[in-house]
Amino acid sequence: MKRLLWLCTQLILLPAQAGDSYDFDSLGTQMSFNVQWLGESWVKAHFREFSGSFVLDRRGTASRVDVTVQTQSVECDNWYWNARLRSTDWLDVKRYPQMTFHARRVEFEGSDRAIARGELTLRGVTRAVALNVSHLQCERTTGASASCRFVADAHVRRSDYGLPHGFWAGGDQVDILISGAGVLTGTQAAQGPAAGAAGK
Repeated sequence: MKRLLWLCTQLILLPAQAGDSYDFDSLGTQMSFNVQWLGESWVKAHFREFSGSFVLDRRGTASRVDVTVQTQSVECDNWYWNARLRSTDWLDVKRYPQMTFHARRVEFEGSDRAIARGELTLRGVTRAVALNVSHLQCERTTGASASCRFVADAHVRRSDYGLPHGFWAGGDQVDILISGAGVLTGTQAAQGPAAGAAGK
């Protein structure tokens, strides 16, 4: 009985598995969005310049996601839309040169899915956004290199960020899609108990 109590105590005191930290691979990552109108795709674009990192900690609470996007780098396959997306009617890139997403709560669902719950700041407005992650595959090698690949999507409303919408301006819903890759940069110190909420 004493030995059983001792083992239980040791398990409680065990530190959480430290989280692996990754930097986004700009060459292997694409961040794009699609504006819906009457249930159909109205305009598609992507961002050429962005930076960020993420930590995966399946047993503790160290998981996080941080992304900064340069709004001026928005790119569409149409010169008219390139100018319009950068204008004050849309991203207003001169006044708001950056868009950011920060998540400190990541809920893992199995081995290859997760939900990163955070805040998206756009045009000076911050709103809660859930980033749905799928096809998460992390490869660790015996060498120094390791990487993670994933697909993520989120849905936001233009009206939440003060963007005009309507019959002639396009629909309210915007679908965000990220096809991402991260390169391992290190290991974060363990945070939280091994039985933390993340990963449950």
